[in-house]
Amino acid sequence: MVSTDGRDAAARRGPARVTVAGVAGGVGATTVARAIAGLDRGVFTGRPVDVLVCRATGDSLVRASRATHVLAAAGHRPVVAVTAADASGPSRPVTARLRLLEPHTSAVVVLPFVRRWRELAVPLDDVRDLLTRPLTELPRQLRRYATAARGLRAAVGAPLPASTRRTAAPLARPVPTIGRTAR
Repeated sequence: MVSTDGRDAAARRGPARVTVAGVAGGVGATTVARAIAGLDRGVFTGRPVDVLVCRATGDSLVRASRATHVLAAAGHRPVVAVTAADASGPSRPVTARLRLLEPHTSAVVVLPFVRRWRELAVPLDDVRDLLTRPLTELPRQLRRYATAARGLRAAVGAPLPASTRRTAAPLARPVPTIGRTAR
């Protein structure tokens, strides 16, 4: 039986990598693929993918709408990852367009804008360990994106990769005990 739910496709493949494509170049597909330990398929060409990436702009959402309709007609419902265009998040018109996408997708996940990536020479290096490191060990600017990336991976139905850090890091300095009483 052919499945109409994108999560079933990931489940059938087992531990295989999640496939990611963007509706156009520069929408953040490579960043999303790296963040969720997925396979970057570049620009969407009509082949089924687990995650379809677009920006929170009118043109990009029109492209995402067309792509999700093509995939829905083929019996596949991807998760749509929307990269925020700026720190303010999606505008009201963009939010309304996102709601129109929902019936043709498994989920719509908005990824927050990360200002620090504009300042880095190679921002993809910053994305590498988002799923495997505890949130408290990540720079504060990356925590919201890491949370969204984990939600994105969960929406696809893929388990999180095993953590590379199973033990807590030792404290850098002793905790002061002044004012505490011993019992």
